[in-house]
Amino acid sequence: MSQPRTKVDTKLPSFAGATEWLNRTTAGIPEAKHLKGHPTLVHFWSASSEDSKTNLSQVAQLRDQRKRDGVRVIAIHSPQSAAEKDARVVREAAARFNLAEPCALDNEHRLSEKFEHDPEELPAYYLFDVSGNLRSVATGAAGVDEIEDQLDAMIAELRGEFPYCRECEVFLKKDAMFCPDCGAPLSLPGAGTPHPYYENTFQSSLPTVRLYDLDPLIGHTIDGKYELISKLGEGGMSVVYRARRAHIGDDVAVKILLRKFVKDEAALARFRREARAAAMLRHQNVITIHDFGETGDDKAPAYIVMEFIRGTPMRELLKNEGYFSVERGLRLMRGILAGVGAAHRQGVVHRDLKPENILVVAPDDDFEFESVRVVDFGLAKLLADAGGAGPTGTVVGTPFYMSPEQGMGEPLDTRSDVYSLGAMFYEMLSGTRPFEAETVSGVINRHLYEPPPPFSSALAIPRRVSTAIMQALAKDPDARPQTAGDLARLLF
Repeated sequence: MSQPRTKVDTKLPSFAGATEWLNRTTAGIPEAKHLKGHPTLVHFWSASSEDSKTNLSQVAQLRDQRKRDGVRVIAIHSPQSAAEKDARVVREAAARFNLAEPCALDNEHRLSEKFEHDPEELPAYYLFDVSGNLRSVATGAAGVDEIEDQLDAMIAELRGEFPYCRECEVFLKKDAMFCPDCGAPLSLPGAGTPHPYYENTFQSSLPTVRLYDLDPLIGHTIDGKYELISKLGEGGMSVVYRARRAHIGDDVAVKILLRKFVKDEAALARFRREARAAAMLRHQNVITIHDFGETGDDKAPAYIVMEFIRGTPMRELLKNEGYFSVERGLRLMRGILAGVGAAHRQGVVHRDLKPENILVVAPDDDFEFESVRVVDFGLAKLLADAGGAGPTGTVVGTPFYMSPEQGMGEPLDTRSDVYSLGAMFYEMLSGTRPFEAETVSGVINRHLYEPPPPFSSALAIPRRVSTAIMQALAKDPDARPQTAGDLARLLF
């Protein structure tokens, strides 16, 4: 591996020399001031570099796993030929490899000059600390492994020194008490060690118990089998952790019912139902359930164990890219429909299909393209149950993707999922939801009474595809495809 010219301790250069930004919503503004407080990894790649393409999957995993640690990733495409200066060519390559991070096109190699990077030496990785100082540089096929080790060491160092806002995913100054952006109390440096600024100055006047609490479940072992390592996300009823199986050593995801629902028999029954419904499904496009248990432990009264997937929620991709090409959207939708169709054949209705519940997984050695997993059957219901949305008039789900009957609190079946799939596919191809309003009732009202706006002709969506989506969004359930499989047959 040759030595890069950039010297450690130099500042993060400006990105003003970018020819273009591949992701529509970044608008070319990830300057140093926006990255302050975040460990930042900048990687140079090329669509024709085999080492680059091999490493992109590992970079995607690093990006997704370390996001909650405040890490931000920026890609710079360094063309090796005139053909690679075409944004369409780069965008197609990025889509295949789940390149969700902002990507600057460096067609004139101006950014290479700023980073003192040899454009022909690919891939190359530049790791900057929270102050924008360069900490490490690595190149070549093994560069990502080297930089990942450096990143892990940096995060451990930051955790022991700086307060951290879990909401904004940013490290703050040593004397910070609350996040200046969201106002949330901060996770303090060190394991259980009070920050001296709180202890000496504000101990009697601030809610120090909350400030010192770094999530007591981290490090906790459930049923002697699952050691909780890090928090992945939180919903209305549960928290999801990454965990390690004590006897096997592999990683799994563990969903834990929140303590406030322990005494709520209806919530516990729903949690059991989720485990039962999801465990019935065995499909490559649906998250696999491994285990379910109820304990006498107040910290984790009930839990579901599922496979741990290194993927990106589709919502994150849509935020970055706005919308997908027809080709990519159809490819992703094929996997989604296959997973939901498997559920429908087992008599399971998801009832909360939306981009947040779809994980997009980068391709690996076995797959040329990215794949999808349908997650969170938290509202799933077996058709064999007394089918309904819950007690009469109860509304469940997410308003932007609700069927008209779901918005009215009526009994649901597979056709309601088909409507949600239509609403989601509409957004995937256009970048906008079919129905929006300032209030929940306004959104539901539009689902009930207004037709979805037609697609812009500029999107060049084939008539077969647009017709299938509009049919899925029919107000009358009888006028829709009856299952996800039926919708797939219309599309493919």
